[in-house]
Amino acid sequence: MKAILRPRALRRGDVIGLVAPAGALWRPERVAGCVQYLEGQGYRAEVGIHALKHDGAFAGTDDERLADLNGMLRDPRIRAVMALRGGYGTPRLLDRIDYAAVRRDPKIVVGYSDLTALQMALFRRTGLVTFSGPLGAVEFSGTPDPVTEESFWRLVTSRRTRGKLPFPAEAVLETRRGGVGEGPLLGGCLSLVVALLGTPYSPDYRGAVLALEDVHESFHRIDRMLTQLRLAGVLGCLKGLLLGRFTHVSAADPEHPFHDLEAVCAAVLRDLTCPQVAGVPYGHVPRKVTLPWGIPVRVDGGKRSVSLLESAVV
Repeated sequence: MKAILRPRALRRGDVIGLVAPAGALWRPERVAGCVQYLEGQGYRAEVGIHALKHDGAFAGTDDERLADLNGMLRDPRIRAVMALRGGYGTPRLLDRIDYAAVRRDPKIVVGYSDLTALQMALFRRTGLVTFSGPLGAVEFSGTPDPVTEESFWRLVTSRRTRGKLPFPAEAVLETRRGGVGEGPLLGGCLSLVVALLGTPYSPDYRGAVLALEDVHESFHRIDRMLTQLRLAGVLGCLKGLLLGRFTHVSAADPEHPFHDLEAVCAAVLRDLTCPQVAGVPYGHVPRKVTLPWGIPVRVDGGKRSVSLLESAVV
């Protein structure tokens, strides 16, 4: 297994940097709400100087978004870097990220959706453990969902965090295949995982537990992306597969519908022998668990459980 680089646990009084490496923020009041929330939790918040800019659908030009992100990664005062929102744009920055700064001073990096690209690239290039968790101007812009809130803070502040992930009581998980498997937890948003394949920013998934979810996709596109993972040899080398909630998905043409999501998964994943659990609440859902990318986990398909084998922070 790749050597992993853990960031230091967050402590009250630490500075959390807020950046927008992808889509533009159309409601700046949500940024102010995030700052207020973080300060109410006992932290200091610093917003990237370009975070509220607009360049088409992006939060500033590539150079501006990169300057904010690299600035936070290089600043020794910053102990966590939290994305304000997802959208699109992060992959355009990957070949200019200061990976050497990350290796010198590993920090907590949190987000989901388009931030999958950054998180998987950081693991490939540095081994950094990152976190699929709340976006600052989304989940933390007001009063957070208590399950989402507790899951995140427990992972990033406690060096003792290990054992079964506590899923929300109402979460309906499904055993797609039984058995037990162990490996580093990787993945995120399906479309970003697939977009990185064949680049020097895609991790080695051999022996990994892969988690996948997405939003606003059509059934045939999900089929194509999962099939690409199968043909690329990714699915066949896994120790476990976690499927999240694929939200707001539908047929591209309702008059000539494609197979639905269940039929797509049944067909494309039918030959996988590793344990598989579906319905894991992370990513594009309002009530979610935070997942630490790179940390070894144990998946029990029959018991529908995911256990962290090591802490995510030091």
